[in-house]
Amino acid sequence: MRLSYATAVELGLKKGKIDFPNYTAYLMIGEKCLFNCSYCAQARQAESNADLLSRIKWPEISLETFKNIFIPTKFKRICIQVVSFLDYWTELNELLSFLKEKEIPISVSIRPRNIEEVRALFNKYNVDRVGIAVDVANKELFSKIRGGKYEFYEKILKNASNEFPNRITTHIIVGLGETDENIIDFLLKMKKFKILVSLFSFTPIKGTKFENLLPPSLSRYRKIQMAREIILQYDVEKADFLFDSNGNLQKLPEVAVDIEEAKKTSGCAWCTRPFYNEKPTEEPYNIPIPRNINL
Repeated sequence: MRLSYATAVELGLKKGKIDFPNYTAYLMIGEKCLFNCSYCAQARQAESNADLLSRIKWPEISLETFKNIFIPTKFKRICIQVVSFLDYWTELNELLSFLKEKEIPISVSIRPRNIEEVRALFNKYNVDRVGIAVDVANKELFSKIRGGKYEFYEKILKNASNEFPNRITTHIIVGLGETDENIIDFLLKMKKFKILVSLFSFTPIKGTKFENLLPPSLSRYRKIQMAREIILQYDVEKADFLFDSNGNLQKLPEVAVDIEEAKKTSGCAWCTRPFYNEKPTEEPYNIPIPRNINL
């Protein structure tokens, strides 16, 4: 298993300085995915360093060492990223069996094979939230960039949320060739399904198929963040948004919106996901401060 670099610093495994509240411990099991997503450092054919997920380094650690050094009171949440390798369920079972007694909310981000895996995460391991990433908000691009059928993941998201309402998360990566209109359609649909959408910005990673693709402009990403916040907070419809003939968002609904809140990292409670999309020297796409929480 691996830890994000910031988590490793918090646990004393790595030296470093954390200049922000780091309330979530980010863990990853497995490497070299069975799938071949064009943007992912863990993709089957990617030539990226094995310790990367997005642009973050994830130092390796044994489960036994983790058990010995993990201090639940240092964190408000644990987020587990599951790489879809052949034996991922065995490793996930070992980790969750240890964590389920620690009385700390756990999120699991996984590409489930079926609804039974989602049920097991909630019912057997007492997981708080399950994330099922879609990443690509355009149905036609989904099969080309991510592989598999978009309809399968939408169906499993909907079924999971019907059984576990307000406990399912999905993820969208802005900048994979989709239009703003594609994203707004997706955000509105997920709200109807009672599914929380977390936003990422595409980040080019050396060794991936998309290593030379440019990230979206910060201005476009801010516009999408604003749209997400409006959809989250208000009862709006697609007709309230204005698009040009190319699907570019031209005008947002005229409602009050907290811009600074919209810019914060979106995800489960206590999510910070620091520098996942950008270098520390640049203005962050996602401000690494938990949302709607008094610090």
